[in-house]
Amino acid sequence: MKILGIVRKHSVAFFTGIVFAVVCFIGINTAMEPTSNSEFCGGQCHEMKAAYRSWELSPHGANKYGLRVECINCHLPPKDEFFRHIIAKAYDGGKDVFKHYFIGDYDIEKARTKVLEHFPNKRCMHCHKSLLTKSGSSAARKAHMEVLNPSDEYEFRCVECHEDVAHERENKLFSS
Repeated sequence: MKILGIVRKHSVAFFTGIVFAVVCFIGINTAMEPTSNSEFCGGQCHEMKAAYRSWELSPHGANKYGLRVECINCHLPPKDEFFRHIIAKAYDGGKDVFKHYFIGDYDIEKARTKVLEHFPNKRCMHCHKSLLTKSGSSAARKAHMEVLNPSDEYEFRCVECHEDVAHERENKLFSS
């Protein structure tokens, strides 16, 4: 009889915890949704307007297939890594808000350089898994092989060759 009482007592706490976790999960996802689209990044944050316009002109923003790659798809860990994704989103968002209100001037080129220096191949490879099945030159195939099989000496990075794929800079937006 005593054991049954203990089980009932703990099962109520257990199910209450489950309900609380589900409510928190739904709440976090609902709160993150409005800030997870590219229009939010480019429309709400004046520091990102140039990046947003250059993204709109790029193959990731507009292409003949009608596919769009949102900012968070490249700049945050994938959504299927839920906890890494929300922690990175909270950190980056908090850092951006802090910089906006307390640091002052935003240097586009400095920010761009910093992002490119730390941009992991893993973010590109999340969508571009089939690099070797596409046609291309032997130099491109060799470079892609280097990315897929990095050496201990040097890791080739996707952005070294494809810097303007996500943000069209030279030909359409910044040339005068």
